[in-house]
Amino acid sequence: MRRDASLAGKMVPVRPHPSSLSHVARAVIVTASVAGFIGGCDRDPEPAPASAEPAGSLELLTDPFLQQPADGAIEVAWFTEYAGDSHHVLVGGPVGTMSEAELREAIARGDGPGIMVFAAESVQLSRVAEDGDSELPADRKPATGIVARDVFRHHANVTVPGTDRQPYRVVSTRGDGLAGSGTFSLRGPLGSGERAVIMLTSDHQGKVNTPANLELAARTIIAELGQIDAVFAPGDLVNTPDRASEWFDDQRGSAFFPGLQGNGGREATDGKIYRGGEVIQHAPFYPAIGNHEVQGRRAGHNSLDDSFNNAVPRAVAEAEYEKVSDVVNPNGDSAVKAQWIEDNSFSTTTYEEIFSLPTSGPGGPRYYATTVGDVRLVSLFATRIWRPTTADRDPVSRADTSRYQEAPADLADPLAQGYGEFIFEDLAVGSRQHEWLVEELNSAAFNDAKYTVVMMHEGPHGLGDNAMPPFAHPQRIEEPADGAALGGVRYEYPAAENVMVRDLEPVFEQAGVDLVFNGHSHLWNRFVSPDGVNYLEASNTGNSYGAFHPLSGESRPVPPAPWDPENYLAQGSPGGLDPVVPTISPLRDADGRPLPYIADNDVVVFQAFDTGTGIVTSWYVDMRDPQATAVKFDEFSLL
Repeated sequence: MRRDASLAGKMVPVRPHPSSLSHVARAVIVTASVAGFIGGCDRDPEPAPASAEPAGSLELLTDPFLQQPADGAIEVAWFTEYAGDSHHVLVGGPVGTMSEAELREAIARGDGPGIMVFAAESVQLSRVAEDGDSELPADRKPATGIVARDVFRHHANVTVPGTDRQPYRVVSTRGDGLAGSGTFSLRGPLGSGERAVIMLTSDHQGKVNTPANLELAARTIIAELGQIDAVFAPGDLVNTPDRASEWFDDQRGSAFFPGLQGNGGREATDGKIYRGGEVIQHAPFYPAIGNHEVQGRRAGHNSLDDSFNNAVPRAVAEAEYEKVSDVVNPNGDSAVKAQWIEDNSFSTTTYEEIFSLPTSGPGGPRYYATTVGDVRLVSLFATRIWRPTTADRDPVSRADTSRYQEAPADLADPLAQGYGEFIFEDLAVGSRQHEWLVEELNSAAFNDAKYTVVMMHEGPHGLGDNAMPPFAHPQRIEEPADGAALGGVRYEYPAAENVMVRDLEPVFEQAGVDLVFNGHSHLWNRFVSPDGVNYLEASNTGNSYGAFHPLSGESRPVPPAPWDPENYLAQGSPGGLDPVVPTISPLRDADGRPLPYIADNDVVVFQAFDTGTGIVTSWYVDMRDPQATAVKFDEFSLL
């Protein structure tokens, strides 16, 4: 799209932690064919790594996964529950056949015939924990309170000559023990003009059908398009981000890493057990922050879920800090101040520590831009706290905090209030993120790219429940009681101040962005603007919160007076575009009318972008049919 330059063999995965899978799930562990992964529908076949069982007496918490390919190198990362003595990545043809003794010899010796050895750096995650609600056996979680959990991240920058895929393994040691992973494949960065298949996925959140979605997606995409070269995911990877088991070993078999590494094991709604897809061991992962990557206020909470739901705006926490600074930080230590404010507002620390992401501006890893082959990817921090829909017109009768109101019992404590669905990181005109975005959309890297993709958790168009209220800064309205006392607080969201529609969509349109990809409402729907910008929400992994459209017969709840009804849409998209009916095989309603969305708890939906053809393809599988296969229901081109 023209842009306006004026815009200022086999592989066996690492064995999961014994507690991470149910007895039934462990009974169905199978091998995955690397030939199926790195072969391609229309690509020259590449040599497959030799088969390699995981080695040693120790366990890894995850398989290795890939991050940040750049300058002839790629990062390999993995996690353990022990600090260990040494951690290495081994790359080269012979690694797949190496025994435990040979792995030990290699890491002691260093590079050898046909093998490169890279030492890894390690860091302990600073905020991950478990509590009584963790999906772990009783002997592996605290009975009460929030208890820190030891998790260590190991990562090495691996030099990769050329573009051919190379076999690799990771090795961690502790004392006399060793853990060697299975064999996977890596390569250097995608080059300009090189075809790539990019998996598009979102909103995993440990849902019941997520492993099924990922297993079916990997199987279908690989069979129809070839190897998966990258994964784009606009957020909500887990449910409660500081809960370690949701990332690593939730006993239900649907934690984040097992799902994208083929190590899960959860029974889906069709009664079958799915392990997920072996994907990110071979393909670099690019996320954006969703509201479920943001942990709320940890101070004063004994439950991670309560903490998650008590996010407080930074400005409120900063003001409260000034009231107590002499007590909590008598020496004026800047680190103590920063920690107090984080502990009493919200945090993306766990997300930032788990992933290694590009840092291309003032947002650090929270928002960034990078080049993935022919794609310029812009990942935004575009989300807000989610709160319930309760709206009581009478301040006296309010019992709950919601997006529209404060509970009267909380009005005396600034840190207990909700502040509506406040935006975590501003994107309005004049904000640092908006200014960075405009600069990026004016950059040579953006304007010279064959394809441009903006990835964000929430977007300007959507039929879902979470499209309301408008993505505006909550307007706080204080309601008097008898006399001068404060009787209540409610929040309005002026539609005219929707940041997505007013401040972001115009710059996407002017810059000629090819695809805006978002999640959040757990459905599939897409839109095309008159200027040709494609907007795709693809977040139904087999769990949906509905579509609000005349054909669905469903309406979003609209708050009563005194809220202004002009601000809230019962149906349709806040951006005003009509949804596109899928181009190949749409689902239909009872009257046979084609539906411009998929919002069904029994249907898993997945999608991929082929940069060789410029086509974004979407498939669905009906989980009610045990014999169902993937149905290609929509395609559109970015060329």
